[in-house]
Formats: sequence, structure tokens, C-alpha cells
Amino acid sequence: MNLEDTMNQYWQAYSRHDLATVLAYMSEDVVIQFPTSDQPSRGKDHIRPVWSMLFSTVIPDVHQEVATTVIQGDTAACEFVETGTLHLPQDVAGRPYTMEMASFFHFDDTGFIDRIRSYWDTGSFAEQIGIDISVIRSMQSRAHTTA
Repeated sequence: MNLEDTMNQYWQAYSRHDLATVLAYMSEDVVIQFPTSDQPSRGKDHIRPVWSMLFSTVIPDVHQEVATTVIQGDTAACEFVETGTLHLPQDVAGRPYTMEMASFFHFDDTGFIDRIRSYWDTGSFAEQIGIDISVIRSMQSRAHTTA
């Protein structure tokens, strides 16, 4: 399978919330970095429970619409729009948002994703959902601590 096919299938699985398939494209020791976290997440065993909670509870309707994918060598860059409804513990209705994002993927020698680094406007995200971004950072930190 070529990297373009891998990326297309990865995004399709992510938007279906098919965590098993999403993780199947990653190396065991994958490293993922988001702008809302000071430290990267390391390893599928650490990521699995956090993303499971994301898909089932935190943003159960999360979806990405990929606009552009550029692949060069062992790296892919993707630009996409994410939509979803963030559900915080105290919320009943949730908080809808739409964000333009970019993610960069690196593939190991066997074709598995071994690094993902994503970027988005955290200020716009916080404004759309009506909270200070420190609340998201705190939630993310707690999720990774308990994982």
C-alpha cells in the first residue's frame, strides 16, 4: 500500500471512529504532539484509552474533511477542517466547533506512522467553545495521566 492510500484510509477510519483501524496504521511507539499539550503522547497503549474517550464521550461526533494531502518521501502533510461538539463534564448540550487544522505524519521504514504533529488555532477553538484554553490543557493532562 502506498502512503496516499494509507492516509486516505487513516482519515476514513478516524471519521468513522474506528479506533482499532486508526491504531493499526501506527507503530507501537508512535509519538503524537498537539498544541494543547506540553508533552507528546507516546505509544499506542497510552493513546488508545485517551482516543477511545475522545470518540465515545468528549467529541463523539468529531469528523475531519481533508482538503489537501502532500506526500514527500516518508512524510505526509494534511490540511483539513475538523468539526465536532465538545462535551465537558458539566455540559448537557455540548459545545460545537469548526477548526482548520494541519497535521504532519512521519512513516517508519515499514510504512507505519511513527510521528504525528498537529496544529490549530487554540485561541479560536477556546473562543468557539466558550472556555479558556487552559481548561482543555488541564483535561488533556488528566486524560494522559490516567491512561
